Amino acid sequence: MQFKSYNNISFKKTSYYQELPNKEREVFDILSSVFHFKINNYVAEHLIDWSSVPNDPIYKLIFPRKEMLPADDFKYLSLLYQSGLDQKTLAPFMEKVKQKMYPDVKFVDPSLPKVNGKRVKGMYSNFGTIVSLFPDPMAKTCHSYCSYCFRWIMFDNREAQKNSSYTDPNEPVPFLKEHPEITDVLFTGADPLVLKAQTIKEYINPILDIESVKVIRISSKSLAWWPYRFTTDKDAEELLELFRYIQSRGKHLNFCAHFTHVRELENPVVKEAIDRIRQTGVVIRCQGPLVEGINDTPEDWSNLWNAQIAHGMIPYYMFIEADHNSESCFRIPLAKALYIFQTAQKQTTGLARTVRGPVFMNELHRTLLDGVVTIENKKYFALKSLQAPPNTIGEGNIKLIPYSETIKDVGDLVALFSDQSQVTQIN
Repeated sequence: MQFKSYNNISFKKTSYYQELPNKEREVFDILSSVFHFKINNYVAEHLIDWSSVPNDPIYKLIFPRKEMLPADDFKYLSLLYQSGLDQKTLAPFMEKVKQKMYPDVKFVDPSLPKVNGKRVKGMYSNFGTIVSLFPDPMAKTCHSYCSYCFRWIMFDNREAQKNSSYTDPNEPVPFLKEHPEITDVLFTGADPLVLKAQTIKEYINPILDIESVKVIRISSKSLAWWPYRFTTDKDAEELLELFRYIQSRGKHLNFCAHFTHVRELENPVVKEAIDRIRQTGVVIRCQGPLVEGINDTPEDWSNLWNAQIAHGMIPYYMFIEADHNSESCFRIPLAKALYIFQTAQKQTTGLARTVRGPVFMNELHRTLLDGVVTIENKKYFALKSLQAPPNTIGEGNIKLIPYSETIKDVGDLVALFSDQSQVTQIN
């Protein structure tokens, strides 16, 4: 299959757009002018059940929904759209709403590594033993865009990409040599595997020469969005050979695969792609977010984990919204998230006990929603800090917040685990 992608303009020229219900076409026209949109031909042809739109889970995963905007803003844009104004006239109004929806990414400064007092661009060091790297080409795009992704501000934004990524493959080397405690390097983005194998190798090669780095991680949704990357793409064999080469240099290579719904694992080409990756010796660990209306039942997750294990992969993390997005339509109440996770594990082979979840993650903390406890006839959520920066006292600590059936947010994780009290009130 030859890769072909559609943006908000070119998608309108497809038969899929013409077959959308009238209301869905209007929603798409409005929201795709605010949020970035991209879909490829594999996702359109093999993953979405167009007869079930707008309730199909993969459709919801790709296409923006009106609940992503405050009701008043959507109504405002809808009235403007229905007035018949051309796109050029509408653009400033769309941009005004778009600015309001920018993700609120907090706590960035403490995680920016420096060498001789100068910031190392494109590198983020949240935890003591791992850094995340954002080479410029890897920060630009994915094979398709997920509606819930808070990194959408990077797409088509050259200024944002310039400020948060690097172009010289040797840029991270001095910092890594100065910090031998860092054993893991994560290549992420957008999606590293949209690049040609040779380009990926150029950025990974300098890291392989650093003896203290033992693990190379690559985070990607390519197995779900474009499995042909590992089967029939022109440089598929070259990419697999790169995986072998990294391991031949004495590094453990971990492929972190993003899967949100079991349907992403049901096509034969996905199994072929997974098999080809595993034959190189690479370990594939799987993670994904718990998202309202897409995978918010225990069955969704037990089916997903069982499929991952059947394909020889390791279930790794179930994430929940970490308060980056202004919109809240993706969030699950904490009580429901915990119920989904615990029930799904009971319905799955014991090998799924490798999964950590539900887990919040922001720039400085990876925090587990570990369960519910009762103290003096009062119920509390128990939160455990799985990882935290080395200069904090949070890691390993457990904090309690009052139990509620409806709350969706734990508040400020940094403040929570900086506070010496055991029980923290959440407004």
